[in-house]
Amino acid sequence: MKTSLPYSRREFMQGSAALAGLLLLGQRAWGATAAPRTMHPYPNKVTWGAGSLKLGRRARLAVARDCEAGVVALLKETWRQFTFGAVELEVTQDAALKAGQFVLGTARPPELETQATYALRVAAEGVAVTAVDNASLRYAWFTLLQLLQPSDAAGALEFSVPHVEIQDWPALKFRGLHLCIFHETTPLMIEKALRLAAFLKFNHVVLEFWGMLRLDALKELSWPDAWSKRDARKLLDAARGMGLEIIPMFNCWGHATACRIKHGRHVVLDQNPQLAPLFEPDGWTWCLTNPRTQALLRKVCDELCEFAGPGQYFHIGCDEAYSHATCDRCRPGDRVKLFTDHVNVLAEYLEQRNRRAIMWGDPLLERGKWPAGFEANGTPDLPTHQAFARLSRKIVIADWHYGVTQGDVPTLKFFREQGFETLACPWNSPANIRTLAKAAAANQGGLLMTTWHHLAQSIPTLPYAAACAWSQDQAALGMRQMEGSLSRAATAALLRKLAPAGGRFERAGWNPFEQPWETD
Repeated sequence: MKTSLPYSRREFMQGSAALAGLLLLGQRAWGATAAPRTMHPYPNKVTWGAGSLKLGRRARLAVARDCEAGVVALLKETWRQFTFGAVELEVTQDAALKAGQFVLGTARPPELETQATYALRVAAEGVAVTAVDNASLRYAWFTLLQLLQPSDAAGALEFSVPHVEIQDWPALKFRGLHLCIFHETTPLMIEKALRLAAFLKFNHVVLEFWGMLRLDALKELSWPDAWSKRDARKLLDAARGMGLEIIPMFNCWGHATACRIKHGRHVVLDQNPQLAPLFEPDGWTWCLTNPRTQALLRKVCDELCEFAGPGQYFHIGCDEAYSHATCDRCRPGDRVKLFTDHVNVLAEYLEQRNRRAIMWGDPLLERGKWPAGFEANGTPDLPTHQAFARLSRKIVIADWHYGVTQGDVPTLKFFREQGFETLACPWNSPANIRTLAKAAAANQGGLLMTTWHHLAQSIPTLPYAAACAWSQDQAALGMRQMEGSLSRAATAALLRKLAPAGGRFERAGWNPFEQPWETD
């Protein structure tokens, strides 16, 4: 498991201070006298009008005839959440509307500019949207919901929407979030992370169950009190309903304990020590020369693919396999070839199931070749970096570097020049997120935000990460809204609507306690 510490308030402020020069541009873009309206992530092209559209107690939304039932259900549910049930929404089908269009009132759907994936217009006539697909239609809707302004000036709750024209598109096509389910992780925390990520226009989520999903392939792969697939599917269904693609993950090389090494547990061997031959002697790494191991890994991949539902990817892990090929059966052979063949064959196996393998990039980087702060685990004792030339280019490399907070990311360029598609993977330091997102855009890659064992501390960084992955000009398009505690406040405001606490302390926020872990 990675050893980086959660961000501190000082680190968060330092990350924001690094943007200080660019923030002047943001102030000029918003005007010297008016504070910016809050939207996360901030759209790429916004033209504000002078007036506002006042909503009545009922609103009629017209959608195209081919609008999917799941999308309509999402529109209704989120509208109710963001208007607190004060404005009833009636959804009708209109044959005159094209796919990807909706209208509230009598407004005409706007034209899309060249690179835009959705256009939104609010005027006196109403609200209208044109989007290229269902995903972009959802994103337009999520933007609209954030424009709703409540008022009680007339003695009752009312809502208005400012006049605006928006043309919007993502800076990065792949905007992913990696979530771990540990023994102490609650379904509510995962639900909040999933709903928030989808609303912030992430489009992929990697789900890694650390011994916490009951698998038919081998019962000892999960603890006795692990989640059932039936219970877990409720969260997956909610995630898919909001537009997230589920990427299943299983560590197919290192991290074979399915537990953090610092606490010494092993999900399999602490339940059944007789299964020791599946692993290297210390249990940390799978034994790749054991046919039973290889067969088991494939059964798990098949099972998780079926469980996750339709999708393009499968994350096979493959980081930090420090005890690779240390048993008497593995040691006499070519350790690099053993690793290479394992990854290539597994990637081909997944390809036959219409999935592309994603793997961590650290074993493919030679230690000492890269600047300080870059993770590289190819060493003279374990020269896995020598497998680089023989590895299938159909594999997507997830390039994680949690200590890189400024400058270029040469590893992304290296992988890209050698024919790999890449995902830049930051953790929860704002400067780290912004640096890797900028490098991902420069190298035509994607972003995979990680959370690991600090989900509670990572959730408030999601609006920041979303802005980095979506907004092309972070300075002028909303990064100022992410300064210091504003990121936490924005996160809390969204979660109160997306996952209401119902007045219960234990369902509110993202920590199970109120005593702060750092000074506010």
